[in-house]
Amino acid sequence: MLVRSTDSAADSSADCEIEPRSLTYRQARAILRAHDQHFACRQYLAAVAYLSADNDVD
Repeated sequence: MLVRSTDSAADSSADCEIEPRSLTYRQARAILRAHDQHFACRQYLAAVAYLSADNDVD
């Protein structure tokens, strides 16, 4: 039986109300691609903040 984490970008990428936790560079880039037209959603803002803080170590 597989157990998925509820904090991963893939699990909650459809919900703009949920702010992602413990992002990685790859997750942040995936969120930007998935939410590129949702400029006010929490997912997009968290991904932009993560990437603009120069957290590019994966």
